[in-house]
Amino acid sequence: MKEDLYDDQYKAKLGRHNPFVDVAAYLFLEDIGDKQGAAGMNNYLMSLATSLAKSMPKEEYSSWDDFMESLLKGESIISSFEDVHCPTENCVVTETCPFTEGWQEYTKRIGEFADIHKEVAEYYNSTVKPGAVDSQCIIHQTFRKAAAERIKVAGKTVKYAQIEAVTPNADEKRAPNEWLPILLDKANVTETELNMTMRNNDCVWILYTE
Repeated sequence: MKEDLYDDQYKAKLGRHNPFVDVAAYLFLEDIGDKQGAAGMNNYLMSLATSLAKSMPKEEYSSWDDFMESLLKGESIISSFEDVHCPTENCVVTETCPFTEGWQEYTKRIGEFADIHKEVAEYYNSTVKPGAVDSQCIIHQTFRKAAAERIKVAGKTVKYAQIEAVTPNADEKRAPNEWLPILLDKANVTETELNMTMRNNDCVWILYTE
């Protein structure tokens, strides 16, 4: 009985995550960065995220509406780790980044993020595609892309593109000016609507088929 009470108190204190694991994971990534630099850390993060997506089952939907229903319920692999809503049928909004809790635990116990977390994002933005604020974005955005490639709607593979992301400390990264009109057109939102959305949400991205 006493052990059950302790377990309940422990679970209530930790909530849904373990702060030790959160902090240790970031320190592990920093160790990789120290040894392999931004390039090596980037390759590791992208490989990790891609492997995660590929370990999950493929999906097929007969219609876009069916896919959207699964996405919004968190039943699709691409929304397994985050809560989303869709202002249009192609625009997806992440209300709170799933890395927020980990970021908060790190900054509370360690302090400001080590420079390598931003340096690796700069490397990713210049060599892969612009869109990442820090190391967390690389994991998240790479996972979305790899997960989308495992989903078919009406026989067509789903494609993913990033529009904007903002971190808990208000650092943000928006798609380049030359890309933005094209992405907003696919999302069926205006730049004003994007600005309004980013006031209270962490990420805006799109899903579509061609």
